[in-house]
Amino acid sequence: MLRYGMIGCGQIAQAHAAAFRFLTDDGVAELVAVADPDPEGIERVAQIAGTVRHRFADGHELIANPDVDVVVVVTPTRFHRDLILAVCDAGKPLFAEKPLAPNYAAVVEVVDAVSAAGIPAQVGFQSRFHPIMRHLHEAVADRRYGEPMGYMIRDDQFWPTGAVVDGHTTWRSQASEAGGGALLEHSIHSCDIACWLFGPVRRVHAVTRSVFGYDVEDTAALTIEHESGVVGTLLTIFNGVQDREERRTELFFETGAVEATTDFIIGAPEDGLLVKGATGPATRIDPEELRRSTFAADGIDPDRELFVYQYLAHRAFASSLVAGTVPSPNCSDALEAHRLVEAAYRSAALGTPIAIADL
Repeated sequence: MLRYGMIGCGQIAQAHAAAFRFLTDDGVAELVAVADPDPEGIERVAQIAGTVRHRFADGHELIANPDVDVVVVVTPTRFHRDLILAVCDAGKPLFAEKPLAPNYAAVVEVVDAVSAAGIPAQVGFQSRFHPIMRHLHEAVADRRYGEPMGYMIRDDQFWPTGAVVDGHTTWRSQASEAGGGALLEHSIHSCDIACWLFGPVRRVHAVTRSVFGYDVEDTAALTIEHESGVVGTLLTIFNGVQDREERRTELFFETGAVEATTDFIIGAPEDGLLVKGATGPATRIDPEELRRSTFAADGIDPDRELFVYQYLAHRAFASSLVAGTVPSPNCSDALEAHRLVEAAYRSAALGTPIAIADL
């Protein structure tokens, strides 16, 4: 089995630990080491994974440990650059959570370093593994409703900061820690989905707000032009509304329209998919039936009690490592999403559209 080490034992690390518990049951991979300065966070992750044998306060010690074959970086964003560069120096495969870094220059540096090191690397855009998102991708790819014309994506989520929701850390509401707010920390997932569906972006026009008074945005509205000619909009919100769906995606084709609602939890009650062809009534596709058929096609027991898409992402990465194929989504994919985010921030600051070629 592949032996993984994970750096960072915060809230998202618990979902990754659950993914490794499933992978260990599959006989594919095990989480043998974790690192975090917080012993309680380490203990929570270790209890979930059940296979942790090495514990470190410093992530660099984990990277250097010979028992670790693959490194997973899920720390707060400001630590990503230094840790990823260290993984590159060690020559070990890398799984890194998004965003790759708090600022665009550091993102480019990281992507270049991963390329120069020649290590396999995957980025945590697990939304691509959602059965509903995969259905949208297939609809675009096979042109079943003709050419794609435009889209609308709406992301909204409660502020993931302790000042708004008890129990959360506060780093995501601080520019020095996160680099950006709702767009970078949350909706970079949707930026990745937009690029995955419609290809590279040509130009972006954006407006941002900071209604809650933090030094990162909680509201951003983007108009996005793709090189393919497709145009779309993205609205992202961090607010104080809890218990609400996190993404609504509407795609418009020559002879069809698709409405999709998704969350990041497998089998979430928000999940929905409605398809309207050129004529006749709209068809509502059962998300549970779609999930079961997608899992079965991937060789996953549809009756298995999965609840995190991190499992599907890590499963795909482990399979690529074993097969020697290029992981997906990789750092090149992440760079496309980061270019979209950076163009949006520059546009909001200057009040004018920004071409990707001018970054």
